[in-house]
Amino acid sequence: MIEIRQLKESDMQQALELKILCWTEELAGKAENTLSVSQELDFWVEWMHTGKENNDVRLLIGAFENDKMLGVAFSSFAETFDIPEKGIELNGLWVYPDQRNKGISLIMIIYILNFYMAIGMEKIVVYNHHYAASNQFYHKFCGQVAKQEYQMEGKLLVDVFLTDILSMKSRMEQSLKKYIGEYAYEN
Repeated sequence: MIEIRQLKESDMQQALELKILCWTEELAGKAENTLSVSQELDFWVEWMHTGKENNDVRLLIGAFENDKMLGVAFSSFAETFDIPEKGIELNGLWVYPDQRNKGISLIMIIYILNFYMAIGMEKIVVYNHHYAASNQFYHKFCGQVAKQEYQMEGKLLVDVFLTDILSMKSRMEQSLKKYIGEYAYEN
């Protein structure tokens, strides 16, 4: 049984090691991986604990099976330049390579969407590297690219997906049906 739960500070080291493992793959050879676990850990642990003082609702979750981390996802309110009101951002989604294509990303994102819908959020923005394999995932579930921008000193093209939460959730739940018999989950 896959369990989705909020990450504890004690989970963050492993979560960020997973992020860095996936980061090189996401860069798709277009830019150099310069992330360090210690710097990422300092940043994200502080980020984890400063939502309230920044008028933000931040959600850091993990998918676990028998206490084994399978993947993690981070989310927060969207910046107003992306979505003026009632918007969220998927700040990161990483799944161990041997756990992919099992519906784990879908389960985590649906959890996030349900959480934010319960507090009145309506839209979601996702930034994803244009050349990353995961870009097709977002095309499938978010639809069209709203805009593109270059990051990492102009080396990395990023697609910015913008969609409404309800339609994304509906598409993901439809897709998840093929995994439900194989993987039960609770949230």
